[in-house]
Amino acid sequence: MDSLSWAPKKAVFVRQTMIAGGVTFALLVLLGTGVSLYFDAPIFWVFPTALALTLGFIFDDILRWRAVQFDRWQIGDGHLIHEGQDGSARIPLTEIDGAHRRLGSNVVVQLTSGQQIVLRYLPYPAETAAQINAAKPM
Repeated sequence: MDSLSWAPKKAVFVRQTMIAGGVTFALLVLLGTGVSLYFDAPIFWVFPTALALTLGFIFDDILRWRAVQFDRWQIGDGHLIHEGQDGSARIPLTEIDGAHRRLGSNVVVQLTSGQQIVLRYLPYPAETAAQINAAKPM
């Protein structure tokens, strides 16, 4: 089998963050407007508060991106190999129970021990999960 490899993509991160940020902002504005109308309070606080909270969530996403932007995953020599900022790890393919797409661009690799490993911000998560599952020994 040829070596397969995957890496997070910045464009996927930006798209996912913008979508999540927009949805978060809209929901916070709706919630704040509802609270203001229910308590007959002024509405001027809703937009700055929603924006501040949304920016907090976006900042958290940026920190997560900084932690995973240099991650590299590959299959070779019967292992799923992870190379990242903290070093490298080799997981035997025999210890992988399955791989599944989760939450947009994430792939969750379920190990036989019950542990889960998340590959984030992948451009083709469904194909990645299928390739990992196909590489497992029967």
